[in-house]
Amino acid sequence: MRRRVVMFTVAAVAAAAVAVPVVASAAAPDGPDPAVVGQMGPLFEEPTGKNCREARDPSPQCKPAAMSLVNLPNGKSLYWDGLEGMNKVNFNVVAEYGNVAQNDQSRVMSNVDSDNPSWTVPKPYDGGANPNGNDKQAEYLPLVPHNNDVRSNDGDLFCSALEFLPDGKIMVTGGTDYYQEPGIPGIPTYGAIELEGLKNTRVFDPKTNSWGQSGGMNYGRWYPSMVTQADGTLSVFSGVTKLIKPAYPDRPLDSGTNVKQTENYNPKTGSWTPNPASANKSLPLYPRLHLLPDGKTYYDAGGQTFNPFGQSYDEALWSFASVYDPKTQKWTDKGLPSVAGLPQGFRGSGFSAMLPLEPGADGKYSKAQFLSAGGVLGVSPGTYLGSNSTTLNTIDTAKNDKLDSKTIGNLNEPRWYGTGTVLPTGQVFLSGGANRDEVVLPGSGNPVRQNELWDPKTQQWSQLVPQTDGRTYHNTATLLPSGEVLLGGHAPIATGYAYQTDLGTKALGLSRASADPTFQIYKPPYLFWGQRPEITGVDPQQKTNSTMKIGVANPSDVSSVVVSRNTAETHLIDSDQRTVKLPVVSKDGSSVTVKLPDSAVTPAGPYMLFVNRQSDKGEIPSVAKQLYIDQSGTSLGNPAPGQDGPRPARDTQGDPGNGTYRGPGAADNGYTKNTPAANKAPAAQNAPAGQNTPLQDTPADYKAPAAAPALGGVVALGGFGLVGSESGLWARLRRRRLQRRGAGRDGNA
Repeated sequence: MRRRVVMFTVAAVAAAAVAVPVVASAAAPDGPDPAVVGQMGPLFEEPTGKNCREARDPSPQCKPAAMSLVNLPNGKSLYWDGLEGMNKVNFNVVAEYGNVAQNDQSRVMSNVDSDNPSWTVPKPYDGGANPNGNDKQAEYLPLVPHNNDVRSNDGDLFCSALEFLPDGKIMVTGGTDYYQEPGIPGIPTYGAIELEGLKNTRVFDPKTNSWGQSGGMNYGRWYPSMVTQADGTLSVFSGVTKLIKPAYPDRPLDSGTNVKQTENYNPKTGSWTPNPASANKSLPLYPRLHLLPDGKTYYDAGGQTFNPFGQSYDEALWSFASVYDPKTQKWTDKGLPSVAGLPQGFRGSGFSAMLPLEPGADGKYSKAQFLSAGGVLGVSPGTYLGSNSTTLNTIDTAKNDKLDSKTIGNLNEPRWYGTGTVLPTGQVFLSGGANRDEVVLPGSGNPVRQNELWDPKTQQWSQLVPQTDGRTYHNTATLLPSGEVLLGGHAPIATGYAYQTDLGTKALGLSRASADPTFQIYKPPYLFWGQRPEITGVDPQQKTNSTMKIGVANPSDVSSVVVSRNTAETHLIDSDQRTVKLPVVSKDGSSVTVKLPDSAVTPAGPYMLFVNRQSDKGEIPSVAKQLYIDQSGTSLGNPAPGQDGPRPARDTQGDPGNGTYRGPGAADNGYTKNTPAANKAPAAQNAPAGQNTPLQDTPADYKAPAAAPALGGVVALGGFGLVGSESGLWARLRRRRLQRRGAGRDGNA
C-alpha cells in the first residue's frame, strides 16, 4: 500500500510538471555541416561495472558518473561520482539517504580522446578521508538524538572544492558527512538526513594514481569555492557546515548562514591559516569567484541556489558583485550586475566564465570580462524555470576595479545548470542542463540536449549539434589538449525527493532518474576549417615575467598564442579557469617568442599552450602542449621517504591514531595518512589477515572491515550488502578477477 501511495505521489509530481509552461527544444541549424555545428562522437563508458540505467537498480554499486571532472597535466582525466547510493532509497530521500548514502568512487581515464580509452581506480578509491568516521569533528546538535551507525559515508568527495596545486597535484577540500539528526542510535533505517561539510583536505597525485591527506580547515565546508592566489597559496570561501539545520550553539552568531570565515592554504606547509574578521563575508554556496589580474578576488554575484529553502538570513546581499583585496583583507561591493536587462544582481545555478585576458596597448592586463548565462534569477526561492538571459560583466582594474555590466544576446533555449567551457579561440561552448530547476523538484525538468556557442565578436549565441544523452544535474565538460570538449556527468536527486522512478522519463521525456556514467566528445566547428597549426617543441617548465620560445611549423601563420589553465570542475565552476592571450615578442623561421605575464594573470599551476591560425571562418587552434608555470617542487611540504611530514596544528581529520603523515616509501606513495589496522580485510574472506582482498565491480583496493565478516550469504561492504557466497556470486567475482589478471590487464582497470 505504501508503495502505491508513493507511486501515485510521484506520478502526480510528474503530471504537475507538465502543467508548467515548457519551452520546446529548438531545432538544430539547417544542415549537418560540422564546420557550422560541430560534431558529436559516440557515447562511451568504463567497460567494467554496472551502468544502472533503470531506476532503483538493485546493484550494490553502480559505475560512477563524472560529477567532478579534472583534465590532468599527464593527459588523463580524473573524475568522481555524486550522490552514490541514491538507487537504494525505497521511500523518501530525507528519511533514508543519511543511512544508504555511499562514499563516491573516483576513476582515472587514460587515452581520453582516442578510440581506446582505459580506466584505473585510484587508491583509495574514495579519496581516503575519515576511514573511521567523522564523529570527532561532527557538530551534532545537543539534546537532539542522532544516528551515525554507518561511518563508511563520513568522508565523501561529494560537494567538495577542487583546484590544482602548483606541481600539478589536485587539492580537494571539504565534502560530505552523512548522518541522521534526529535519528535513533541502533536503528539507522529512517531518520532526518543531515549533510555536514568536512574540514578535510585530500590531495591526488597523478604520478602515483593515489590519494593522500593534508592539513584540515578550521571550519567544515559543504559547497565551498577555492581560488589560487598570485603568491601560490589557495583561499577558500563560503560553504556551509550543516546544510539542513545550520545551528551552532557553541558559536551562535554563525547560525542561520553559510561559513563567512575565509582561510588560506600554504602548499609548502600543508596547513590552513584563518583570515581576520575583516575578511569575513556572507556568500552563496559555490560562489562564482575569479582571480583578477591585479591579484584581487572577484565575486561575480552568482552561486548555487538550494531552492526553495535558501541558505542564509542575509542572502539578499549576495546580489552585489564584490572584490576582495588580500593585502587589506577586506571586501568592497561594486554594484548590482544587469540580469535580463534589470539590475537584479544574483544569478543562481548558472555558469560564470572568465573570458580570455588580453593585454592592452600598454602591455598590461587591466580588464577582465565575465560571461554568465542561464540558471535561475534571484536568490531563493528563485524562479524555478530556467532563464535564457546572458550577462557580460567587465572589471577595470586600472579604475579601482570598476564594474560595468550589461545584458547581451539571449540563449536560444532557456536552461538551468548549463556548463560553460571557454575554447582557445575565445568562444564559449555551452552544454547540459534542464529547462527547470531540478533541485526545487528533482526529475521535473526536460533535458536541454542542444549545445550552443557564444561568439565574442557578435556577442550572440548560435545552435550546435545536440548531445545524445540528456545531462541535467551534476553535468560536466572540460577542454581537452586536442581542442575537443569532453562531456560527462548527470547524478540526480531521486524523483521528487521520494525515490527513483522512470515514470516521468518514459511517459513525459523528463530527465533520467539514475546517474549516467557515459562520456561523449564534442568536436567544435574550428576542427573542420582547414589545416591546424603545429607546435613542434617548447620547454614545459616556464616562469612568469619571462619570455617563452615556441617551436612552430609555420610561424608566419600564427595569429595568436594562448595558455588555458587545465580544468578542475564541479557544479559548473572552476574558480581558477582562465585563458590568457600572450603578446608575441618576435618570430623567426621556426619559432614564435611570447611574453609571459605576472602571477596575478597566470597563477602557478598547469596550463595548456595553444597557437592559433587565422582562417576565413575564424581562428583554428593547434593541439596543445602541456606547460607548468612557476611549478614548485615543495608543494604539500612532501616529507622525505619514510619520514613524518607536517601535521595539522590540531586534530582536524578525526584521526583515531597518532595523526602523522608518512612520506613516500616502498609501500605507500604520496602524502598518505596511516591506515588503521581495523580497515584491513579479515582472513575469513580468503585473504591473508591484514591484506587487501581484490573485488570486481567494486573498488579494487577496498579494505573490508574486520568487524563485518560474511554471514548468512551477505558480505558486508562498508555499509551495503553484497549478496552471495563462496560458491555463488563471490566465487564468480574472484574468478573474473583472476581471469583478467591472467590476461595481463591492470588490476585496477
